[in-house]
Amino acid sequence: MKNYILVIDEGTTGTRALIYDKDFKILSQSYVEFTQYTPAEDKVEHDAVEIYDKSIEMCKQAIKSAGIQAEEIAAIGITNQRATCVVWDKKTGKPLYNAIVWQDGRTAAACNEINESGMGEKVRKRTGWTVAPVYTSMMMKWYLDNVPEIREAVEKGEALMGTIDTWLIWNLTGGKVHAVSYSNASVMGSYDLTTGEWYKEFLDYLGVPVSIYPEVRNDSGDFGCTDPKLFGVSIPIASSIADQHAALFAQGCRKEGSGKITNGTGSFLDINTGNKLVISDEGLDTVIAWKIGDEISYALEGYESVTGSAIQWLRDGIRIIKDSSETEAMAYAVEDSNGVIFIPALAGLRAPFHKPFARGTISGITRGTTSEHIVRATLEGIVYRLKDILNAVEKESKVPMQDIRIDGGASKNNFLAQTLADMLNATVKRPLSVEATSLGAAEMAGLQAGIWTMDDFEHAMEIDQEFTPQISEETRTERYEKWVDLVEKCFS
Repeated sequence: MKNYILVIDEGTTGTRALIYDKDFKILSQSYVEFTQYTPAEDKVEHDAVEIYDKSIEMCKQAIKSAGIQAEEIAAIGITNQRATCVVWDKKTGKPLYNAIVWQDGRTAAACNEINESGMGEKVRKRTGWTVAPVYTSMMMKWYLDNVPEIREAVEKGEALMGTIDTWLIWNLTGGKVHAVSYSNASVMGSYDLTTGEWYKEFLDYLGVPVSIYPEVRNDSGDFGCTDPKLFGVSIPIASSIADQHAALFAQGCRKEGSGKITNGTGSFLDINTGNKLVISDEGLDTVIAWKIGDEISYALEGYESVTGSAIQWLRDGIRIIKDSSETEAMAYAVEDSNGVIFIPALAGLRAPFHKPFARGTISGITRGTTSEHIVRATLEGIVYRLKDILNAVEKESKVPMQDIRIDGGASKNNFLAQTLADMLNATVKRPLSVEATSLGAAEMAGLQAGIWTMDDFEHAMEIDQEFTPQISEETRTERYEKWVDLVEKCFS
């Protein structure tokens, strides 16, 4: 019997493989980090070959740990870091350069130039995104302008491009399928939401040929089958969905007006807008949440690229912690941050400000400042950035968010969760498993494979804990006003 779903959860700092059973339980999971290349302050790159190799390694580990055979796997679901761009030779299968990661800022000046022209607003109205370095299309322009090998391969018709899901699918199928899901296509800065096609006018403007772009397929759909050499049998790839969209689906936010916050490397606040295509005027992004069958669901999104990775910076950068799990106890060890405010703009500021040249700022340090104060200020800074985004969402939707679901690794931190409830003035619900991203990919794959129906998902995710506001409106306002004043100063 084919009773299991294998999920490849491709994050920004590592890859995870999980085995789900028919009751939505995780039988096993394997995880490994991969290398972060930062050749310059504004550059972040990944080795696409390393990502693929470690994905296969983790899949085999997860299958072995679950004590099952590959023949028992009904389907594979993929969820992935979004917008990260890979270009490879379609004959050799080798990447022609490192992948440019969604956190990368090398195209910031070019983006500003476009935004200051008439083209910037036109593109925003068609793609749903303010032109920013996260645009895969801008990464492609950089490749063509700066990597002669890529330009030559593109001109000869020998190059293919895609996001990480495209790269994995192409390799898993032995080069037979060059495809991307609707959710991933909508965050590439290359997809025209109003026509449902690649935005050729903008790509022509950038000098990027649309011919190298992948075919767009349903998030719960047919992405081919794995090469039998990989796992001993051929397994259908039945879903590919961008990470934030997968979490939105798994958290039960499948109806208009429901929303969630994912706290991982970055933090993403997504609100389902149903079948309505709403282009934001409040600094938010519009995405295709997913496409199932003939129906497209949209979402409004605000994100900050450095939140969980700010905690990683405490560990690897200034080395005041050894493990992220220490931060909760350290934050609770002091009554407050002792006046320290940390704006984690380590890669600029995203929604709703979109200031790629903003820089991280730590304010209020005195001789009495301790590592505990800085850790607490870091966690509070993550929350304040989410409040910036939520304020824009509420202004756009005219509806205050009173009930918010959270997921992602950083959401395990009770101090962070409680501070979210306090500052957002909302009930924050955390599921028993914060692996919402992988669950969403599993559900999408199981839906396509016929294991589950939509009704089966109603109780798939159990709530572990609820956090309710514990501070007064006066305290909330006083704290946030100090933050707002400092944010404006860090723009330059």
